[in-house]
Amino acid sequence: MKSTSTIFLLTLAVLCRAERVSGKTVKDTVQEWNRYRSECILKISSQPTPSGLFCKSMFDMYACWTDGVPNTTVKVPCPWYLPWHDQVRNGFVSRECGPDGQWLTVNHSSTWRDHSQCNADGRQQIAQENQMMVLAYFRVMYTVGYSLSLASLSLALIILLIFRKLRCTRNYIHTNLFASFILRAVSILTRDALLMKDAPEFRDNKDVSIVLSDQVMSGCRVAQVLMQYCVGANYYWLLVEGLYLHNLLVLMVFSENSYICVYFFIGWGV
Repeated sequence: MKSTSTIFLLTLAVLCRAERVSGKTVKDTVQEWNRYRSECILKISSQPTPSGLFCKSMFDMYACWTDGVPNTTVKVPCPWYLPWHDQVRNGFVSRECGPDGQWLTVNHSSTWRDHSQCNADGRQQIAQENQMMVLAYFRVMYTVGYSLSLASLSLALIILLIFRKLRCTRNYIHTNLFASFILRAVSILTRDALLMKDAPEFRDNKDVSIVLSDQVMSGCRVAQVLMQYCVGANYYWLLVEGLYLHNLLVLMVFSENSYICVYFFIGWGV
């Protein structure tokens, strides 16, 4: 017994596995969910309203329900928008219609249902949960590592910027390399924070297409693009360090300052 938000979040949580199995992406699933909802609403609006006491047909953000007779169990096929529908095509999701003509609720929840037959294969779910747990551990490890790196690099950068005696071409390159490492760490941590913050909390009165719209997801896209730029700049400043060392050992006839603009262009421009 789970709320609508939990059900749909679980649906999205296994899309990585479902995409490998069925080839569907999150966008494909949301589009099919919208089509399923539209067909359900059209079907409900076109049916005549029965007389007497009955549980009203509805779309509860998960399945399309027909009118229910009091004191009966209403069963409908598993929604076909589920990425794993091929595995559960013969299953049903059910709800109880109470004697008062209202759908049965538990703990004052309006979204109770038995959807056990529509869940993905249990073994695959366990494997997916184990994989997600391993990825969560890795995320904690690299978050701690980036945080420590961010603190130490910030201290080193402050030292290089404060003391004028340390200002030279070599240290300018080191400063930009440290800055690229800092931006890389900040961009990755920011991206992760946005992904955690923007994890959609679906409610009965919230449109999933709005929650996952391009406007809502634009912040994550911008963060991802900036993160990729910072990672690329970091690698190119490592290249600049190598080029500077090469010129220092091989091309001693040229002045260090004559290359500084080229170094900046390679590091931040390329």
